[in-house]
Amino acid sequence: MSRQPYTCDWEQPFSPEEYRARRAKVSAALQAQGLDGILLTNPADIYYLTGYDMIWYHLRCMTSCFVRAEDGATTFFDSPAHRTMVETTPEITDVAWMSRFVPKDNAGEIADALAERGMNDRKIGMQFWGYSPHHDTLRMVETAFKARGMTVSDASSLVEHIRLYKSDEEVAVIRQAAAIADQAMTAARNIIAPGVMETEIQAEIMATMMRAGGGDPSIRTMVGSGTRAGTHHSPAQHRRVGNDELVFVDFCGCLHRYHVNLNRTFALGEVDHRWYDLMERASATIDAIVEQTGPGDLLSKVQKVGDAATDANGLRENVWFIGGYSLGISMPPDWVGEIWVDPRAGAPDFEMKPGMVFNFEGQFDDTENWAGGSGAAYIDSLLVTETGLEVLSSLPRTLVKV
Repeated sequence: MSRQPYTCDWEQPFSPEEYRARRAKVSAALQAQGLDGILLTNPADIYYLTGYDMIWYHLRCMTSCFVRAEDGATTFFDSPAHRTMVETTPEITDVAWMSRFVPKDNAGEIADALAERGMNDRKIGMQFWGYSPHHDTLRMVETAFKARGMTVSDASSLVEHIRLYKSDEEVAVIRQAAAIADQAMTAARNIIAPGVMETEIQAEIMATMMRAGGGDPSIRTMVGSGTRAGTHHSPAQHRRVGNDELVFVDFCGCLHRYHVNLNRTFALGEVDHRWYDLMERASATIDAIVEQTGPGDLLSKVQKVGDAATDANGLRENVWFIGGYSLGISMPPDWVGEIWVDPRAGAPDFEMKPGMVFNFEGQFDDTENWAGGSGAAYIDSLLVTETGLEVLSSLPRTLVKV
């Protein structure tokens, strides 16, 4: 007796119409670049088009999704080991199963499946810039494609550029993720007390987000107290918070893989008054960005306004970083992507349009041994709307005493 397919019995985050619209955008972009299709291996892009969410994209992982330029139709490639996940993802309808964890065999199986679907002698985009799979694994796929008459072009950023501008359904999820982040930051603030470990603060954040229906973010939670308050990219440790110390908390609210970044600094007990003054002046940077930039401006204008406000408020001496980057779907280990407020490494400078989401942060280091800690910071996430920029957190970005 043949087995019946598994079915999805829970509510999906997006409508079928939303996914059709996304595939239509990718189809149009492929045709504009003269490509007949693209093999997506970037987990964020795969999720964007299918809703498929999987936890282990290792270096030899060949889980992928092909999108045909002609009509946006997709073919999904995965191992039968993931059959339950594939069959309970409603937007996956055409599946070509691969043998397990043998990249060279998998490459041939993918190429054969595409040839059977009329893609031999066609021009195929691939994603050579990414964390998974390894470059050597992708080269096996390229070799298999060429053996079947296909030509290959690097289209690593094609879908990422489309994802930059969120639909109304995506914006609704972003707003929910922002509300979850505020709840979690409030919970973190409420647990801060002498003797509490940094890891306990992280536990409260994660538990609050999960109870609110959120998910695990692609970036680890950063917590630093006292001498560690100015550390950057440092995870929570077993250090216990002391009295009269700064506590730095930075994480992403995450819902359906959509991220909203939030960073606040708290003062437990008495700390040097200059920390309060610095963070009061720093908070005005976001106000200036909201007042002076908006739809139609280039994203780089945000950086220029942020830098100007930083200098005007006498903050430059203490700056570690002023800037930001686009936010949206992400999978570990990368939570950002390649689109920065200050364009890097030759990346385009994008126009701000409704649906764009990005963060902006002010990270400041102590230079004179002020009492309380080694640094302080804020991060806010901003949404571009039809009328301007909206700050997604309702929490004060000044130094808050607890």
